[in-house]
Amino acid sequence: MTDVTSDAASSAETTERDSEQAALRRLRRVTFDYSATEDRLLARMLAADGELHAAWLTQRLTRRLVKALLAHLDKTVLAEHPAGSVPSGLASAGRGSQTPKDMMMGFRHQAALMKREPAPPVAEVDTRDLPLLETIHARLSKNQAVLTMELRGGPAALTLTHDHAWQLLQILLNLFRRAEWPTDSWPAWMRNGETSSDRGSDTQVLH
Repeated sequence: MTDVTSDAASSAETTERDSEQAALRRLRRVTFDYSATEDRLLARMLAADGELHAAWLTQRLTRRLVKALLAHLDKTVLAEHPAGSVPSGLASAGRGSQTPKDMMMGFRHQAALMKREPAPPVAEVDTRDLPLLETIHARLSKNQAVLTMELRGGPAALTLTHDHAWQLLQILLNLFRRAEWPTDSWPAWMRNGETSSDRGSDTQVLH
């Protein structure tokens, strides 16, 4: 599912990938929803040029995306706090058997959700004959994740800050619950810690 490249890549390889990314269509907003008829997730996408795109995502592909994003965010937290320490005052907010890393991850997750702003959903599309995404290439770096998908007319890229990545993980968790799919790809602290307000509405918008 994922092609993961790190900051350790050579400058020549990085320059080549940056040139390739510059030629991609950029996605500005994505609305995710669950189709009980198809038993798949539907992603409706608005490109920077105003063009609309859409594609189906299977449970299997989405689970692999979730694991890749969680592993990336896990590494960023460990890099910032190599000793597993948490800021003063945060430790007292922990619950049960949460580790310091879990507490920091939870703190980052909640902070990202608080930054979400309401946005109109991407317009409805004709779902007949939509492509089924077979791969999502993830290029993960210190400050962002770039997800590249092969759509009709060529590839398109969705750039995620760490806040966006956390928001996307919550959106997908909401939809997995709605679909009654297994949620074991998410850590226990995230599955057990969300409130009813986190679950949001049926339509989930990332922008």
